[in-house]
Amino acid sequence: MGRFNLLDEPWISVLDKTGVKKEVSMMDFFQNANDYIALAGEMETQNFALMRFLLSVVQTVFSRFDYEGNVLPGVKIDENFRQLSHVDEDEIGDYCSAVNECWMNLHSSDHFPDIIFKYLEKWRDRFYLFDEKYPFYQVNDREMKKISGRTTTIYGKNINRTISESENKLALFSPIANTSKGKRSVRDVMTAPELARWLLMFQGYSGLADKVSVTPKNQRSSKGWLFDLGGIYILESNVFETMIVNYMPESPMESIDFCGRCQRPCWELNGIEVVNKLCQGSSIDNLAELYTNWSRAVYIDPKMDMPGPVELHVVKLPEIDHTENSIEPMTLWKWNENGPNKDHYTPKKHSIDQSLWRNFGIITMKTATKQHQPGILRQYQRLVDSAGKRLVELVGVSMQDDANSTSWLPVNEIMDSFHINGLVVKDTDVNGWVVRISDTVETTKNIVSDIFRYFLKGICDIRNLNQTADSFMTNEVEKLYSNIDFAFKEWLLSIRAEDTKEEKINEWYVKLRKMVLDQGEELFENSTTRDLVGIEKEGKIENIATKYWQFVGMINKKIGKGGDAI
Repeated sequence: MGRFNLLDEPWISVLDKTGVKKEVSMMDFFQNANDYIALAGEMETQNFALMRFLLSVVQTVFSRFDYEGNVLPGVKIDENFRQLSHVDEDEIGDYCSAVNECWMNLHSSDHFPDIIFKYLEKWRDRFYLFDEKYPFYQVNDREMKKISGRTTTIYGKNINRTISESENKLALFSPIANTSKGKRSVRDVMTAPELARWLLMFQGYSGLADKVSVTPKNQRSSKGWLFDLGGIYILESNVFETMIVNYMPESPMESIDFCGRCQRPCWELNGIEVVNKLCQGSSIDNLAELYTNWSRAVYIDPKMDMPGPVELHVVKLPEIDHTENSIEPMTLWKWNENGPNKDHYTPKKHSIDQSLWRNFGIITMKTATKQHQPGILRQYQRLVDSAGKRLVELVGVSMQDDANSTSWLPVNEIMDSFHINGLVVKDTDVNGWVVRISDTVETTKNIVSDIFRYFLKGICDIRNLNQTADSFMTNEVEKLYSNIDFAFKEWLLSIRAEDTKEEKINEWYVKLRKMVLDQGEELFENSTTRDLVGIEKEGKIENIATKYWQFVGMINKKIGKGGDAI
């Protein structure tokens, strides 16, 4: 008999409207999503993994039923509400129209309809955290023995990414001293709700430190699909709105090849079926399957006491396609000029030292040559008319790794966001707001990363810093970016679709010019005797004064003395 059914037991951590953190069941979550502000797990990366799991329910249900609970045109289902086949090509038009009408009904509503709960009840036996037949996000004992004769043991402290440790060394920013090898730690102890949350996150952010694998020789082991993403999503004022705006209604505008495909979340398969499909290298053509992708075959003793010390027995599984052939809608993408993925896009992780707005063009610009826009933004721009003039918050989330290809241990999480008017995001015409803001971002980056850095290089030459030059320049550049970040986000927030573009952009350049020159003046005013004496170069004396005024001239040439860009 299964234990701890996720449909009924509180385990999803949320913030309610009073700002109080609480745990709710899946049924409660979908019933009262409008009453919760946001997911509130232990880490933002955990929230991202959990949101995608919850979205997989939405993707599955509304690929089969409309808002009133009627079966969609062209969809054939069985008694468990499972879709039996893909929608026929001659019915795709009616199907996609009905799906998009359902999305509009959801968007204009403030709650999920009853069909969500009817579907979950049909699959109740697949949501037991502890079960001998269908354990949630796991294989059972019999299946694990068929998959592999060996496993790697993972303790609770290894999946709790706030305090994670390996047996031999620290894995992720733990403030607590390591324990002796082989000794069980109090940090292995978890409650069932904690285990459920961390299990979801572990499947998305695994690393490669564990040894046992069933990955075929022509494939690579997965470090967790989410580990390689520069995750991007839209955050709204409550959880219901966040879920709906990140739900991807199928449309032939995206890809006719994926429209009407059967959604296959992992709970609709048994453990062997999930593992075999990955080992066969089968492509993923539906978002529910992608959002519930496994990086590990996991076995947990269904009789394990809770709360108590946690042990997972795991086996590595193959990774899935990392190119644009993936239907992943919630990541940034980069174009590869060389390497194994040459002439393909692959997910672009966020950098810990770069604010999200510095990727504005990658996020918002339409897909073009060497430019692949996240699907979640393509959808938002397509459907934003129904959202009116409301503000939208774009959130980026990634897991930083240790840069060691043999382990890929998680060492830090990265999270940033910015607010912008929805109608501004939609304005993608050649001279529209998206293009103009993207150009403004690139000009800002050029001034900081090139012109200001050139000034810093001159100072390094005068001081003959050599070995410490890169560190000095990087620190000063990031200091300037840090000063700029809040001001740029504030400027983005202030833009309205009806604003005059030239005036609004010039307003930013005036602020930018002052901040850049202020930091340059600070370096000038704190100059040393050596800086003032300078060096002789090509028959001329170069000192900090000559470099500073050259720097000012370059700024003036780029954006004008009053901020007018040239």
